[in-house]
Amino acid sequence: MAGFPSTQWSLIRAGAGDEAQRRASFGELVRRYQPAIRAYLRARLPAGQADDAMQAFLLQSFEHDWFARADPALGSFRGFLLLMLRRHAQRWHERADPAGVALVEAPEGIAADDPERAFDARFLLTLTAEAVDRLRAVYADRGRTALVDVLMPLLTEPPGQGDLVAAAASLGMPPNTLAVELRRFRSRLSEMMRQQLAELCADPEAAERDWQSLRLSSRAPAR
Repeated sequence: MAGFPSTQWSLIRAGAGDEAQRRASFGELVRRYQPAIRAYLRARLPAGQADDAMQAFLLQSFEHDWFARADPALGSFRGFLLLMLRRHAQRWHERADPAGVALVEAPEGIAADDPERAFDARFLLTLTAEAVDRLRAVYADRGRTALVDVLMPLLTEPPGQGDLVAAAASLGMPPNTLAVELRRFRSRLSEMMRQQLAELCADPEAAERDWQSLRLSSRAPAR
């Protein structure tokens, strides 16, 4: 993140700057959100079209400064990006199939809004990765990098007692102390993710709506 503005809306707005700044900010946005864009289009379009549609979307986004036009007053960057993807997928499908055959139908057992849940699942992973990086930097400033390295593998599911004992021993601390550190790290990670999401929203209400949608996606299968 070195050299980039401190908030994500500032990064988005940087696309309206000079050419070098525009390319740098766009490249960073693509790095962050391309997985979510790809997930949406793969869930929405017929097989074989999604990757081409994604490349076209990114190219047009850069050529027309779509990201730089995003307005936080509209609610959230997530909502803006979803709106642009819906329109792009519809236009792409209409050009590819003028006969008007329906877009990809959700398979049995998959909700009709699966493309948006697929998008949200990847969007959530992006928030998680960025939050982990920020939190790791905070711990590193306090000389606690080794603690983060031990805690990270324990985040995905509750560790067994044996795993906790072994991990604590590697740090030379009691298992109960490590359990407290793990709970604290989980809480800080969640707070960091919500802070990042707030940077992409116009107000607390929009941030809360986005957060609840993202939490829903984490409980739903995404392709």
